[in-house]
Amino acid sequence: MSCHTVADRGPWVHIRWLCLIFIAIIAFPSPGAAQTFKYCTVSSSDADLGSHSSFDLASTGQESAGAGGLACTPPLALLSTSYIKVKVESSMFLLTGGPDNQTIPFTISATQGGTAIATGNEFDFTSFQLLNLFSGPGGSLPLYVKTQAQPGLRAGIYSGTVNLRWYFSVCTLGVLVICDFSESPGFQRPILLTPLNWGSGVLTTMTVTMIVENDCAIAAPDLDFGSAPLAGSFAEATQTITIRCSAGAAYSVGLSDGNNFDGGWRRMRRAATSDYLRYEIYQVPSSGIRWGSVGAERRSSAAAQVNPGIYDGIVQQGFTYGARIDPAQTTPQVGHYVDNIVLDIEF
Repeated sequence: MSCHTVADRGPWVHIRWLCLIFIAIIAFPSPGAAQTFKYCTVSSSDADLGSHSSFDLASTGQESAGAGGLACTPPLALLSTSYIKVKVESSMFLLTGGPDNQTIPFTISATQGGTAIATGNEFDFTSFQLLNLFSGPGGSLPLYVKTQAQPGLRAGIYSGTVNLRWYFSVCTLGVLVICDFSESPGFQRPILLTPLNWGSGVLTTMTVTMIVENDCAIAAPDLDFGSAPLAGSFAEATQTITIRCSAGAAYSVGLSDGNNFDGGWRRMRRAATSDYLRYEIYQVPSSGIRWGSVGAERRSSAAAQVNPGIYDGIVQQGFTYGARIDPAQTTPQVGHYVDNIVLDIEF
């Protein structure tokens, strides 16, 4: 700081203090800040594992490649050995998310299906072919993330981080086809009796993200009214639909109006004719409450006859319904009458 006085001449002398303050802050780059070393850049990166059904994740681990944070752009050269190494500085190796902050364990490896790199361990890419390494987005070097199977997951976005340290000395073509090395801080290439020194490397963070989606397993057997000589002779038929959905997923179930709806009735049709047989589906056998696809016609999972309101991803709900053929209609031609109903689930 530099300060001095200035006097104003006149009948009075006024003294003013003028202070000039100079401040300089030197800070290390944050792990997320992009740092460029000639033709190579180290920056924060993402590994997006995509969206997956909670049922799939319960039985099968998912693997995907993500940018590891080191990207080197052409012109890369094979005139001299290029050194590249990554160290896993720290990670919980957990994706956390959903409404209850559930966790999904994961591992990280340098090759697809390769050995996991634990915290504090390194992987040396030096023996790999340089031109095949930077095949990820934007010329990045990919790392592979694999989750473990995890049952009972709730839908939501799950994420975790891995702190990485990159060491590198990459040969790029300079003037007259001479190597111009892009190197991480402190790197010293081996020369004669001078040993290889990897230096301090560059720290960065890879964020791993995956979306868990709700899913359901549905068993909806066909409904058979049997046969009768007259429309008014058919008895009520009953059937049960069973549904098991992802943990924590309350839902409602709707049934479409079928392929031949008309005049407020579902209708079965005889082959490619104009002969129809009117019928209706009811939420509960021997009731007049229609089971449809909108509003109050839908059925809530909390009102299932079997295991209502249990959403653990394991227990299934049972919905028993009744169906009746309109006895007041004129009996159509003899034949086999069929309709198709679409079941939908809303979360």
